Amino acid sequence: MSIGEIVAAISGGALFLGTFIEVSKIKINPWSSLFGWIGNKMMASVKEEMKELRKEQEEIAKRQEELAIQRAIDAADNIKAEIFNFYNECQRGQRHSEGEFNYIIQQNEKYEELLKVTNDPNGVYEAEYEYILKIYHKCQEEKDFYVGGEPGEAKQGRAQGA
Repeated sequence: MSIGEIVAAISGGALFLGTFIEVSKIKINPWSSLFGWIGNKMMASVKEEMKELRKEQEEIAKRQEELAIQRAIDAADNIKAEIFNFYNECQRGQRHSEGEFNYIIQQNEKYEELLKVTNDPNGVYEAEYEYILKIYHKCQEEKDFYVGGEPGEAKQGRAQGA
């Protein structure tokens, strides 16, 4: 056997063993690199689709958040309208039951919670709500809530509308 044959045999043996054995100290892993490259090429379109889906999902979540805020704003506007209407009725001397006052108080609490969602400051109808509470407390003290008769009937000289 010549030196060339010995070198060829050792090289062939090393190549054969290198095919099945990866030496961890050697940073070049040809089979892992090759299969990784093939896998990346095969999965490139899937990765791109996943990236697009993630982007769409983020857009949908953002839109849902915007819609939730808009619903809160709409609900707050409806409550404001109710409270303004109730205030105007009180100003005109229209009498209300204790339940109606309690409902308006609950609506105001909902309104305050909605303001936290929308991050808007209150101050739109504070004076009107204070007037409603003043009438409510006066009716409580005098036990003078509307209890029957014609709806919206006004009594002169009573607590409501005073």
